[in-house]
Amino acid sequence: MAGRPGRRTAQRPGRVGAGAPLPAGDPATGLPPGGGEGAGPGPTEQPETGGGTVMGMLHRSAIDAHVHVHPDQAEVLLDVMEANDLSRVVNLGILEVLGIPFQEGMAAFRRALGGRLVYFTAPDFRDTSPGFGTRMAEELERKVEAGAAGLKIFKELGLRYRDADDHLIPVDDPRLDPLWAKAGELGVPVLIHTADPVAFFQPLDEHNERWEELRLHPDWHFGGPEFPDHDALLAQRDRVIERHPATLFIGAHLGNYPEDLAYVDGCLDRYPNLYVDTAARIGEIGRHPAEEVRAFFIKHQDRILFGTDLTMGWDVIEAKETEEEDKADTGSFYEAHWRFFETDERQIEYPGYPIQGRWKVDGIGLPDDVLEKLYVRNAQRLIPGLR
Repeated sequence: MAGRPGRRTAQRPGRVGAGAPLPAGDPATGLPPGGGEGAGPGPTEQPETGGGTVMGMLHRSAIDAHVHVHPDQAEVLLDVMEANDLSRVVNLGILEVLGIPFQEGMAAFRRALGGRLVYFTAPDFRDTSPGFGTRMAEELERKVEAGAAGLKIFKELGLRYRDADDHLIPVDDPRLDPLWAKAGELGVPVLIHTADPVAFFQPLDEHNERWEELRLHPDWHFGGPEFPDHDALLAQRDRVIERHPATLFIGAHLGNYPEDLAYVDGCLDRYPNLYVDTAARIGEIGRHPAEEVRAFFIKHQDRILFGTDLTMGWDVIEAKETEEEDKADTGSFYEAHWRFFETDERQIEYPGYPIQGRWKVDGIGLPDDVLEKLYVRNAQRLIPGLR
């Protein structure tokens, strides 16, 4: 169902419109964790504290580093932020997707939110004639000069974007190297969404665990022969990260393989310029044993950003019928995140339940110092405009 002006919705975007076109430190090394030396942290031991069944207060200054909000909804977003104790948000690519002039959209955000919103621009893949990567790099530089804080890459890269000869553009296409290099030169991170939940690449039938979601939006299904498979797409992305060590990458949706924590763990160990966010993947993350997930977040406490995929003013899976229902829905959406990260409650509903799966998850009760990095510090270190 399409979102409407003034609506508060908390569903995952990036599934909408199959054809949608869809921070400074040392750019040579990446940002040092916690102000220390080097580009990336190693394993970090933490005392076994925190948890319990009562949520703490650290989320009251949280930065949601992954939202998609139409500029018409900027004032409503401010209400949502105040109601849910968010200090700032990172808005991703919606101006380019919807064809809204950059300066017009940024002005609307500034009027309503001042410095509480930063924006990541998205490249325009409509013109993929020769030299498109260089043109995208030049456009990124102009957008950063005009106020953009990073680059957003939608999942259509590798799945749907095609070049002028009608060939699918892989994520690691060398023609895009100027774009990745320019982001590193400018000191802005690249938030890259590659692939999707594993179930979206499996047969589209009643045995698929995301059947309820996919039957409403079959265009979100990528199991056909015309698409690369899930792991091949991630391999393409990983080659880009390895090829551009001076550029900082944020793998959206826990690197889009939360089903396999060992894989994400290996990527974070292997690529010091890679970070991940938690957006729209609590269901998948929480299917693992809570102790395993907790250990993962503690080990990589300097490399994970809090994000939700909050969507406002864009098509969504469902919307409530009244403003009050929408307000309550957004509140419960954020509360579900706080419960997962801050408590050790068992078998709780996650954001997106039940349409994104009918299992429940166990809270991981992270220590306070890890929560502070997750909610605030990591985003502040990584993203210009949040420091």
